[in-house]
Amino acid sequence: MYCGIDVAKRSLVVGLTDKKKTKTQTNNPKGIAHLLDYLQRFEIALVTLEATGGLELPVAKALAHAGFRVLVANPLKAAQYARSQSMTKTDEKDAFNLARYGRDLDLNGEAEKMLFVPLTEQQEQLEALVVRRRQLVDMRVAELNRLQQIHESQQDSVRQHIEMLNTLIARLDSDIDDHNQHFNEKAELIAEIKGVGKNCVAVLMSSLPELGKLSNKRIASLVGVIPHTQQSGQWTGKSFCHGGRAIVRNALYMAVLSAVRFEPVFKAFYERLVARGKAKKIALTACMRKLLTIINALVKRNEKWDATRHLSTVSVG
Repeated sequence: MYCGIDVAKRSLVVGLTDKKKTKTQTNNPKGIAHLLDYLQRFEIALVTLEATGGLELPVAKALAHAGFRVLVANPLKAAQYARSQSMTKTDEKDAFNLARYGRDLDLNGEAEKMLFVPLTEQQEQLEALVVRRRQLVDMRVAELNRLQQIHESQQDSVRQHIEMLNTLIARLDSDIDDHNQHFNEKAELIAEIKGVGKNCVAVLMSSLPELGKLSNKRIASLVGVIPHTQQSGQWTGKSFCHGGRAIVRNALYMAVLSAVRFEPVFKAFYERLVARGKAKKIALTACMRKLLTIINALVKRNEKWDATRHLSTVSVG
């Protein structure tokens, strides 16, 4: 039996492939506990949820810790599957469609490599610090832009806010350094890659628990740095990257901006791509993918970064 759960802010609508009616629970700790009790009555092969901006995480973690196989589906792919089944859209239909979608993936052998991996307590704490830092940095950028436009009578207020944000960001940087110590084994493998700073390491350690466990192609797809081909008949469109984990992608982008200037391996790779006529943005995306796959391989093999091994094999992928 396969289970699909349509997650909303206040409710969890549960659909089972062998049942004609859904069951609804409240989306809170008490409702999740009732959900676990209900599902444990059956032999559930896989529980499928849709990524909904974090609302799905508490129930996904509870299910995984209770021993269920859990898949958090890409919302775009889940929606495309649902439309292929029916044009009607209700919470009940969505729950059943998620159950069937998970079943099809499982029968095709694709679900196993997509299973939800709950974060450890250290990863959750580090992720919270990284996310909060990103929020404060965005606020500081907004205030710096505002400073150029605001009336002079309010400029002191903006400067005071910027100073306060600087203090809070510095405090978070210190906390991130402290929490990074829990991941020293992995961090030391990639710390010598020029451009990969402490914040990039923190993002990778907290927001990409699959690092070192998946193939290079799969990890690149998961993050969203692999292009999707657009072709039909005689027509060929531009390939593009879509979806993935934005927080990891942003961290890789900032790392690559530095790496293509100071790390010989990536500088040579980037310059060869540009010399062949690739747009700079496309070349940077290719460097992001190369950086991610190198980091993934280093963690998987438990090897430290050695630039000399890559300099002689730099190629355009």
